[in-house]
Amino acid sequence: MIEITNNNVLFVDDEELILAKIERKLNKEDFTMFFANSGREALRILKENEIAVIVIDLSMPKVNGIKLLKMINHDYPDLVKIIFSSYSDSQTMISALYSGDVYHYISKGIVNRDEGYKIEFIPVIKRAIERYNLIKENSRLKKGVIKAGLSLEG
Repeated sequence: MIEITNNNVLFVDDEELILAKIERKLNKEDFTMFFANSGREALRILKENEIAVIVIDLSMPKVNGIKLLKMINHDYPDLVKIIFSSYSDSQTMISALYSGDVYHYISKGIVNRDEGYKIEFIPVIKRAIERYNLIKENSRLKKGVIKAGLSLEG
């Protein structure tokens, strides 16, 4: 099993009520939560903290979720991205999925169902955290192999 060295999760939604529900439902979980109510605030938090997983609402004013996915993809390629939305429009979902290496989609309707948190939301986030830490560990190991190879040549 992979050692979890980063369990930081950023939730981005312009609806304060949704963020408050998420915080209340997940406060006993063993991951650190950050909250942003805009794309701009999410970018600030990403700049100041090492985040493993970002959970993004697609429908936000100014910088919507799709635009945010595109913006963070370049600067944070290892960040595991989850779409959290009530969009049922398949074209919007397809655009979101193609815009930035999305790991998973979770329906926003889950915030109103206690059982949904246990069955879907929490396991998806935990698997996303594991995925991020695996990506980082693979990166570290590759650098070690390259460094070892260079020292053998020299």
